[in-house]
Amino acid sequence: MILAHPPTAEHRCAFCGGSSLHDIIDLGEVGLAGGFLTREQAASERHYPLRVAYCTHCHAVQVTDPVDPAILFSDYFYFSSAIRTLREHFIDYAGEVVARFLAPERATVVEIGCNDGVLLRPIADQGVRTVIGVDPATNVVNSIRDPRITIYNDFFGAAAADRILREHGPADMVVANNVFAHIPDINGTTAQIARILKDDGVFVCEVHYLGRIVQGLQYDMIYHEHLYYYSLLAMIKHLERHGLGVFDVKPIPIHGGSMRYYIGRQDGPRMRQISPRVERLLAEERAAGLDRADTYARFAQDVAARRDTLMALLERLRAQGRRVAGYGASGRANTIIQYCGIGPRHLEYMIDDAPAKHGFLTPGSHLPIRSNAVLAEDPPDYLVLFAWTYFNEIAEKCRPFLDGGGRMIVPLPDVRLVMHPTPGLAL
Repeated sequence: MILAHPPTAEHRCAFCGGSSLHDIIDLGEVGLAGGFLTREQAASERHYPLRVAYCTHCHAVQVTDPVDPAILFSDYFYFSSAIRTLREHFIDYAGEVVARFLAPERATVVEIGCNDGVLLRPIADQGVRTVIGVDPATNVVNSIRDPRITIYNDFFGAAAADRILREHGPADMVVANNVFAHIPDINGTTAQIARILKDDGVFVCEVHYLGRIVQGLQYDMIYHEHLYYYSLLAMIKHLERHGLGVFDVKPIPIHGGSMRYYIGRQDGPRMRQISPRVERLLAEERAAGLDRADTYARFAQDVAARRDTLMALLERLRAQGRRVAGYGASGRANTIIQYCGIGPRHLEYMIDDAPAKHGFLTPGSHLPIRSNAVLAEDPPDYLVLFAWTYFNEIAEKCRPFLDGGGRMIVPLPDVRLVMHPTPGLAL
């Protein structure tokens, strides 16, 4: 193991710059969650500290040891369109935001972190005139071959904003889906979003929701790509620094619980009518203690208990001679695997539905990744369903495995066994 960056004693909040950071959880020295490896690369894999803290001044929850984005995103393995649930989600998303906010024939939409175009294509299908995607992952954006979509293969910063304004003018809408958790210079990026947005424009930001993470003990959402974990409390404080505000919110079930924030200029027309949903959510967050450090201390204790329960089960199955594999070689899976200490002695292999990952090894644990076809050729006795938020979709794909007596282990929010789920069962 190569330790890339030793921990430092002093950290400052990435949002407010303050030093009032309260440690929440330390997940150890880990391989990058999205850093899938060849066998030749495994021996020289780099490991990085993964620690999370809460800012008592601005309520921001954040990873304290960011990794260079060029390392994380230049060659990326996450293709959103490989997941049917996500494809359907973004079709609905596009229909909603275009109908609610845009005159399509005159509109310009910019997506930051567009991945493989899973949202841009349905936006273009809605007849939007100018559709622009910005993303640094060359291998991912090269898969977008749609003449209706303009792609800037770059990080979104001042240079990309300059180019957008020069070539297309201000945007009617900027969208950022999950990527708003990925940006080390969050203030710089937010300033550029505000810069390219029209006075009556809308910034739509969808990101995993801190309230659901805490409530559901979703520690698997913590990895280096996910630098930030937003509450509405923290989001409002951050946006105020850039002349922006939240005028509406919408809970979204995707990724185990996300929040869609609808954002406008503080002095613009969008903020003249703020939805009552905003105040209700703020009240819920205060009641849940998302503005108190002791809430996060309890979260860390409960997460450690789930880790111990899962490892006790895997050790027992191993002692009984049972064969166990994993399903869903995602960043979330790699957090569970590395934090819990799962390795080849516990799992024989991992299954993933993205062909780009097949033949690679998982970071840290070095488990081989195979296709779903292995369940017909060489099925295990148990599958650990790391992609537990896609339970229904994966259970449907694994129906022959389950019909043949295979069992699933769901690791969160509580560790439990599933023998033969009823069709349509949601966990």
